[in-house]
Amino acid sequence: MIKNTINFFGFWLLGLICIGCTEATETRSLINLLLIDSPGDFDEVWVEVNGVEILPAGIRGSEENANWVSIPYQAASNMVLVSALVNDTQLLIGRTEIPAGDISKVRFLLGDVAYLIKDDIRTDMSISTDSEALLELDVDINTQSGHSYDIILDLDLAQSVVANQSGGFDFVPHLRVFAGTGLSEITGTIYPISIAPHVLAISATDTFSTLTADDGGFLLSGLPEDEYEFQIAAPTGYQDTTFTLLTYPDSTLTLDPITITLQESTSP
Repeated sequence: MIKNTINFFGFWLLGLICIGCTEATETRSLINLLLIDSPGDFDEVWVEVNGVEILPAGIRGSEENANWVSIPYQAASNMVLVSALVNDTQLLIGRTEIPAGDISKVRFLLGDVAYLIKDDIRTDMSISTDSEALLELDVDINTQSGHSYDIILDLDLAQSVVANQSGGFDFVPHLRVFAGTGLSEITGTIYPISIAPHVLAISATDTFSTLTADDGGFLLSGLPEDEYEFQIAAPTGYQDTTFTLLTYPDSTLTLDPITITLQESTSP
């Protein structure tokens, strides 16, 4: 299994794509596409979002006769402040119904505009020429008639915002897609809220991470059942914190509030 690193400014695209009914019919499934984000070290990150496409199985259950289903993001503006999608804040992209069966691919549709703001200075980012390939991912999601399913797109800003040789930044999207069933979440609050530490959950095969939000809260989502080393990587001057925890399917693990202490002085 290729190791996925969901770094400290991953962002989550929660896209609920709405075409037709709000409930699944007897022979169809309702698909909710969700965009989520983990915060990053920039004041703001803006990205143009055009929508999502999904590839259900064809008539005989194969991709050969399957057709992409397009779900456009319909809003007053397609520019999305993705850095605001932190903790449990989500962006509704849309919702659609499809025939019950398998979904084999998900494609996230970006526009041509992306920029960040740091210390009140706007910096436009060039979008990678490889972005189309990077934003189309294989999935293995089976849907049943009359049920609703959440598909979560997690765009990792920490890896997506890349410094270039000219002193600017490129946007090279790194995306993870997972279904919102059978997985777990870890949530909590870290004090003091001003330090915004990196929060990581590390298993034998995967690393998931985020930063805390302005209120000190954090949320790590889409974690398979496993044993994790939970780490709080505090900034200089504060003690790091590490302990082991277990996650279980379809559960939320809420940690007691954690207070990070100052490092003891090592001076003679």
